[in-house]
Amino acid sequence: MKRHPYLIAAVLAASILFSAFPAYAGWKQENGTYAYYDKDGQRVTNEFKKSASSWCYLDETGYIVKDCTREIDGLYYTFDPEGRCVMDLDDLSGVFVAISIDQQKANLKYNPYKDDSTVQWFNATCAVLTRQNKENIRAFGGVLQTVASGPAGGVSADSVLARKKQKVLEESWNVTGRSSADRVLEELLASGRVTGSAWDYSRAMTNLGNYYQAGYYTETEALDKSLEVAKEIQGKFDSWDSFMESYLAGYETWSGDTSGTRRTIYENLKASVWNPYAVDWNLELVKSW
Repeated sequence: MKRHPYLIAAVLAASILFSAFPAYAGWKQENGTYAYYDKDGQRVTNEFKKSASSWCYLDETGYIVKDCTREIDGLYYTFDPEGRCVMDLDDLSGVFVAISIDQQKANLKYNPYKDDSTVQWFNATCAVLTRQNKENIRAFGGVLQTVASGPAGGVSADSVLARKKQKVLEESWNVTGRSSADRVLEELLASGRVTGSAWDYSRAMTNLGNYYQAGYYTETEALDKSLEVAKEIQGKFDSWDSFMESYLAGYETWSGDTSGTRRTIYENLKASVWNPYAVDWNLELVKSW
């Protein structure tokens, strides 16, 4: 039977049109990267999709984002060179995570000082150690106090956290209560005034946050004293770089080791989207609590 030429042309046009879409929904390799198509053959954009055990994000072009940190719906996500979202993992494929997704969400919900420049100035003085301990660099004392539920049986997470901080303070400083906390703090400040070392001042600021978390100081007491010490620090150094150089030198003298790891953390923090040192060194520190 003879086929009509217009019918043949129509069939060919339809086959060309539909060949532009994948014959299945899911991932497809294109232009050296990947796209994701829905069941209607439409490329997905501005959305997370899972690939194997990893999450990837498809940007406005419909291709996965790679090797970057990106703000999505108010949160920052870091993606490794393969396009995998780095959630709570650290240093995957060389990617540095200053604040994990869980910490970001906790800050949005529980952190009363997330936008407080003075408290963030306090946090910056000890951010290297906070980050080394994988704690929250935007939380006063490195962690946020919340109330647990579920398996914890409704027990306040504050008490669990307090016991952990008490153990750290006892093992590291022989601090077991208010009197020993006061003594160690004054020893650190006295040493800093004599040596001029930011190492001593940074540890004093770290301890003040820990004293609050351990329950040895009230929040107001810890913040008031931090304000006093922070103003003293501002008068002894002229920038974050000069403060941190003194801190790293003091660490080397104290430990007898190189400060390579801490220096790397410092440089990575400065380069991160959550750079704690973006707060002005000469900020007027004021009580806001």
